[in-house]
Amino acid sequence: MKKVEEVGLYEPISLYVHIPFCRQLCWYCGCNMRVENYYARAREYVDVLIQEVGILGRSLEGRGQPTNIHFGGGTPNYLLCDDLSDILGAIEREIGLTDSTNLAIELDPRLLRDTDIYHLASLGFRRFRLGIQDFDPLVQKSINRLQSFELIEACVSDIRRVGIDDLSFDILYGLPNQSAESFNDTLEKAISLSPDRISVFGYAHLPDMLPRQRMIDTTSLPNDDLRGELSALADEKLIASGYLRIGFDHYAKPDNALAKAFVEGRLRRNFQGFTDDAASTLIGFGVSAISYIDGLYAQNEEAIDGYIGRVKNGEAPVSQGLQRTKRESVIATAISELLCTMKTNISPVLRNAAPGDAIRICSSLEALEADGVIQWQGDAVVVSDGAHALARVAASAIDPYAQPQIEYAAAV
Repeated sequence: MKKVEEVGLYEPISLYVHIPFCRQLCWYCGCNMRVENYYARAREYVDVLIQEVGILGRSLEGRGQPTNIHFGGGTPNYLLCDDLSDILGAIEREIGLTDSTNLAIELDPRLLRDTDIYHLASLGFRRFRLGIQDFDPLVQKSINRLQSFELIEACVSDIRRVGIDDLSFDILYGLPNQSAESFNDTLEKAISLSPDRISVFGYAHLPDMLPRQRMIDTTSLPNDDLRGELSALADEKLIASGYLRIGFDHYAKPDNALAKAFVEGRLRRNFQGFTDDAASTLIGFGVSAISYIDGLYAQNEEAIDGYIGRVKNGEAPVSQGLQRTKRESVIATAISELLCTMKTNISPVLRNAAPGDAIRICSSLEALEADGVIQWQGDAVVVSDGAHALARVAASAIDPYAQPQIEYAAAV
């Protein structure tokens, strides 16, 4: 197991910064976030996060070169640009930045101040990700996230004006009160704004785990058949509009870095989804952030008070971790390859599996083959044409820890 202290001098590393604050509760949200009404508490969090960067920097002692930094949340632009600048300044001092480091940030369009886009661009951010979800007012009201098309249009205009050529939209299907007609309108409006990437995610309704989702009227949720129709509609319209399908839920223009990575066989998948990031080491800062180093997963404290207390005591705020075994690494590699390329050689998985697991894996794959979800090319499992939305079902079939419940429509 490689530790932080063993990161190579010039080894590429990717950094994630979690900002958990939001101005308003969106009922569908599954992120680790909290509504914060007093900005002084957010500034305290920034100060503590900067302390955490210093703790990690002292462990690295100049090793590692950040190639990508992603600010997620919550709502990163809940913070003032000056505070985001302070965080980047700490990373530059303690770990190091170069002109080639890619800076990305998730934005809530409703919270953007008049000069925020200009200031973010001046800080070096070159990839912006907007949470769209859906443009239909009834759907927006049903999830407590009202934002007009005109607001998004103006935001996109500001982003393009400062020279940003990597703009991403997040869209959700399976939301309350969505219909094929309303979702088609959302897709057309999104395409008209010409983002460089679009992620189309299926909403997961888990009210027992996420109490805020209990505010959603379950009777207004699309049934499994309609979810499948919405997913297929998005795929059809985006491909017809010139976007390239990346994995099972990302789409990108052919000249975008993500599409180029896919075509050139460099596509990877990490905690942020499909990416062109070549770094295999990921270090997370902030509450609940996850790090990954050479098979070791480590997660920070999930509660803000616990996180702040640990860091103020000068400790790394890691609360739990998991070291992958060789067998688990083989499975993880196969799953990642299948999700990124829709194809993987199953032989290494079966060779390293326990006999009982190997039998269950083969049985699950046989069922998927019978239903046309996968095909075989020698020892390689290939997701069938038109079945990309079920790639996760195929991936779970080769994971002995997650034998699939084969309910295809629900998986879409």
